[in-house]
Amino acid sequence: MPARGFTGSGVQMVLGGLAIGLRVLTSQLFGAQRFCWRTTLWIVVTGMMAPVMAAQPAAPTNLTATATSGTQISLTWSASAARRLASYSIWRCQGKSCQSFSQIGSAGGSSTSYQDTGLTGNTTYRYRVRAVNTGGTSSSFSNTATATTLVAAALAAPAITSATTASDAVGTAFSYQITATNSPTGYGAAGLPVGLTINGGSGLISGTPTSAGNFSVTLNATNGAGTGTATLALTVSGSSAPAQIAANPSNVSFGTVTEGNTNSQTILLSNSGGTPLTFSQIGVAGSGFGETGLSTSTTIPAGGSTTFNATFDPSSASTASGSITLTTNGTPSPLVINLSGTGQAATVLASANPTSLAFGNVLDDSSSSLTTTLTSNGNSNVTISGVTVTSAGFSATGISNGTVLTPGQTATLTVTFAPISGGAVSGASVRIASNATNSPSVINLSGTGTHLVQLQWTASATSGVTYNIYRGTSSGGESTTALNSSAISGTTYADTNVTAGQEYYYTVQALDSGGSSAPSNEASAQIPTP
Repeated sequence: MPARGFTGSGVQMVLGGLAIGLRVLTSQLFGAQRFCWRTTLWIVVTGMMAPVMAAQPAAPTNLTATATSGTQISLTWSASAARRLASYSIWRCQGKSCQSFSQIGSAGGSSTSYQDTGLTGNTTYRYRVRAVNTGGTSSSFSNTATATTLVAAALAAPAITSATTASDAVGTAFSYQITATNSPTGYGAAGLPVGLTINGGSGLISGTPTSAGNFSVTLNATNGAGTGTATLALTVSGSSAPAQIAANPSNVSFGTVTEGNTNSQTILLSNSGGTPLTFSQIGVAGSGFGETGLSTSTTIPAGGSTTFNATFDPSSASTASGSITLTTNGTPSPLVINLSGTGQAATVLASANPTSLAFGNVLDDSSSSLTTTLTSNGNSNVTISGVTVTSAGFSATGISNGTVLTPGQTATLTVTFAPISGGAVSGASVRIASNATNSPSVINLSGTGTHLVQLQWTASATSGVTYNIYRGTSSGGESTTALNSSAISGTTYADTNVTAGQEYYYTVQALDSGGSSAPSNEASAQIPTP
């Protein structure tokens, strides 16, 4: 009879230890007898731990909040006792009794402080902190800390703190710095003596006073809250050293100047004295002499200098002398600067070189160009008023109406001959008009237009041949001597040695080592007259 039975099993694990047990119960029925047995298997595992769920870290303690300004609160706390911390999360709400906390930032796992910035002045904030481990599990909140930001100090107007007295001497450089509290953004000073100025951005008063006296100067410093003022008692004493004037050069020679032109020379005036130099009178003597850049309102500070120009504009061709006399408060006074110069008559002259251009023979429908140079030979400018060509076939470029040549300057005129018919051209010229006394400048032109006969033919069917041209003055009367001096390899030829009014007849023969071919067909050409 078949056996019947059952099998049972059980598993026992000790998760916190090192052993795992397996128990198996087996039963088998043979006929009327039942047999049972049990087997137990234990497996010992070493060096292996079962997974452990991450525990919640301990909360940080002793959280404090301290306001350090109207916009910042400083937080500190005692570290969590937990190991493997990743960070601390910072939570905040606004108001003395607020409860709606939200995370505003985080600090590193080893940090125990945090600076909360960008806050509103005179406002209460509440804070909590939580520890976060490397598994992302957060602790419960720390204690709650409260702080109120500071009240921002009101901006006050500046108060001037710099000295209220100062002194200097006429002709001596002066420097005074305005200083004030509460960060001024601008400065001013009213009542400064002549020669002193203030930098409105920096508050620096500087310069060299030009007059003595006691000056009450009102100082001011300004910011967004207002303006602070103070009075500076400034004493400027006179100088015992008088003004001392000198001119360089002390005498001026203009040399030779052409009538209608002005020569200008620069003169340096210096004051080596201890007081400013002023001018009461400026006089110029001599025909054609003058000055620019100097007046009775000119002042030269002590130790300073200035420049002006003496001028000479002669009205005649003669030698002239004159002077500039300066009357001042300095020594010497008056100061006399002697002037001299020579006027010369204006000469406006122009010349062309060469004065004739011969083009020789030029083929019809071609051109040839030659040049001539125009020079300003006088002592005054030459102004061109026109360029005229008097014969057909010639043209001129390079000099045009309005061209100005200074004394000694040159310009190039290019003349082109492009004949439109045969024959010699004579009596042609280019005329250059100007303000020169010898105007116009004339360039004579000559040239001959020549004709040609252009021949063209179809190449011989035999390769490697050359060609000879034969010409006559009647049909069938071509010469037995070739017109060309050397064999022609191409299929064109220009006959330039022709006479106006003559008719010519032409044939072509091919030539190779075996001899010449028969003449080609005859072609004729009638040369125009002229």
